[in-house]
Amino acid sequence: MKTVIFEPLDMKSAGYGGVGTPGQVDQPWGHAADGKPVGGNGPEMDNPPVVGPAGRVHCSLGDWAVFIADQLRGARGEKALLKPETYQKLHTPPFGGNYALGWVVVEREWGGGPVLTHAGSNTMTYAVTWLAPKRDFAVLVVTNQGGDAAAKACDEAASALIRLHQKS
Repeated sequence: MKTVIFEPLDMKSAGYGGVGTPGQVDQPWGHAADGKPVGGNGPEMDNPPVVGPAGRVHCSLGDWAVFIADQLRGARGEKALLKPETYQKLHTPPFGGNYALGWVVVEREWGGGPVLTHAGSNTMTYAVTWLAPKRDFAVLVVTNQGGDAAAKACDEAASALIRLHQKS
């Protein structure tokens, strides 16, 4: 991922594991589902490495936006990091349904057709993004808390941002 995605997209903040310097508050501090801060921070504060393929990547919002903008360009068939057929494969459910290699693909009127979404949590943070390729629009929402309340709050924030965009 580092050589194929992070470096070509100049995602300098991208890495693996939890964020921050252990014992210092130099990055957002994770919180459990009950809203209480977790007992530590730093690279070791994350899901176990065995689940790395399903997560453990961290980056700044700016770098995540660079990645999402690349996904939008690729979904639109525009010049992007990967080959057009790679984006097509990434964004198309291979077995029917709505799951496409990490992306959920659903029809939304606000998106003008199919939209892509992805959400994830390491139980201490939560992130969700929605991409509308036909509108060249995306939202990214994060919080430094895990659990159902964090997921609900991020979904509500994403919905509010989408509604604001519809009015513009």
